[in-house]
Order: sequence, then C-alpha cells, then structure tokens
Amino acid sequence: MISSQPIVCVFLKFPPSRRPVVWMYEIAWDVFLPQLNRISEAFEAVQATHPSIEAKKIWLEAQENASEYMIYLQDITFTSHDTARSFLRFLKALQSGRDNSESYRSFRGSVSNAITRTGTAQEGLLELREEIRIVVGRITSILGNDATDISSFITESSQSLLELATGVEECNAILEEHREELKNVQRQSSDEKNNQPSEEEIRVVQEKWRAFEEVTGPNVYRWQALRHQLQGPDDSDESVMTSNNSTSPTMPTYSSMNRRIPFWRKFFQHTSCLSLEKFS
Repeated sequence: MISSQPIVCVFLKFPPSRRPVVWMYEIAWDVFLPQLNRISEAFEAVQATHPSIEAKKIWLEAQENASEYMIYLQDITFTSHDTARSFLRFLKALQSGRDNSESYRSFRGSVSNAITRTGTAQEGLLELREEIRIVVGRITSILGNDATDISSFITESSQSLLELATGVEECNAILEEHREELKNVQRQSSDEKNNQPSEEEIRVVQEKWRAFEEVTGPNVYRWQALRHQLQGPDDSDESVMTSNNSTSPTMPTYSSMNRRIPFWRKFFQHTSCLSLEKFS
C-alpha cells in the first residue's frame, strides 16, 4: 500500500493566498458601492428641499474620484496575475534545465511591482475615506444651518461614513496580508544547486501557481462595471448590473435592500456563502 505523504517544498515558493484578492473585490461591491450610494440617495432627497448647484457639483466630483480610486484595487488583480505568469515562466525554465536568469529577473520585477501597487492601493483607500468625509462636511455646510430639514442627510451620511471607514480598515488589513505574502514570494532564489527541487515539488507548486493565475485573471472580475456604478446612476445601470450578475461567478449579489445590514454581519455572511471551490 502506497503511503500518501505531504510534499515538503524546500526550494520553491507557494503563491500568495487567493482569498485576499477575492475578499478585496467583495468589499468593494458589498461595502464601498452601497455606502456611497446611500449617501447619494440621502443627498438627492435633501436636494428636493435644499437645491444647490454647488453641492451637486461637489458630490458628482466625489463620485467620479471614488470610481478612479478603484483603479488601485484593480491594479492588484492585474499585478498578481502578472506575477503568477512570470513565476510559471521561471518554473518552466527551471524544469527544463536551461538558463533561467531572464525569467527570474522578469519574475522579480513582477512581484516587486505587485508589492508597490498593493501599498499604493492601501494609501488610496485612506485618501478615499478622508475625501468622502470632507465632501460630506462641505455639503452639510452648503445645504444650510437648518439641522431639522437636513437631519436625514446628516444621519444617513454619518452612518455610511462609519461603515465606509470600517470597510477601508478591513480591506487594508487584507491588503497588508497580501503584501506580506508577496514579500515572502520575493525571497524565491534562482540558484537551485544546493536545493534541487524534485519533480513532485515542481508539479505541486506549479498547480498552486496556475490556480492563483486563474483566480487573478483579467476576465474574472468586473471592475469596469463597479467603476461605472460608482459614478452614479444612469439609464444603462440596470442592464450593467444584470449583465454582471449573470456572467461572473464571483460577482456579489447586490440589492438595495441589503444596505441597512451592518457591515460585519453582511460581509461574513456573504464570504461564508461564497464558493471558493474553483480556487482550491
């Protein structure tokens, strides 16, 4: 009877965990979008009694900027995918026994870029949180001193700012985990003379990196749809949302009815239901 023993990988590095990439995307859809929509709806409601062209312009600019900040998160999936592809090329060169110096340099450049972009995304989320806080304060001042008439906007926006801040904190913690794992991958050596990987080690590590390449692929996520919705509703929003819910298995199911659910309960309910079988 053949004993099944776990493979000990001495030389080759495993890829980062795939969960942070997925959870980052989930938070963007399940926290950032609905909370910014909540502020937007409260603002539109108060505009009916306190119309202000200046306040409207400020909020439209804030929505546009929020959309642009999502590029930082999108870059993480792109750079992670590039890191996976470059590592697999390095692995192929290593396995063939040919000179791997070029593929190794390419891999090192890719993972270094991924680490940098992750740090940039963390800074960007902090900037987004602060920018929305300042914008809400400016709009509140512009709308007037009648606290009774704008109390609904103050209440809704204050609660959304708290949820948004919590989401940013959680997302940055997830990104920090991802960044530390990338740093570990960066320690991969190119010299296998003293630690020659076995064929089985190469096979196992190759499978892990291929799975990571798949989960970070450019067609897995719908960042453009997210950015479009952050810019505010228009006549095409319904078709965009329908298209994304029906084509992407990782797309969160968003409903305006879910906006009042506290962030932590909603987030962990959703992630516990999210199928990660294709990423295992």
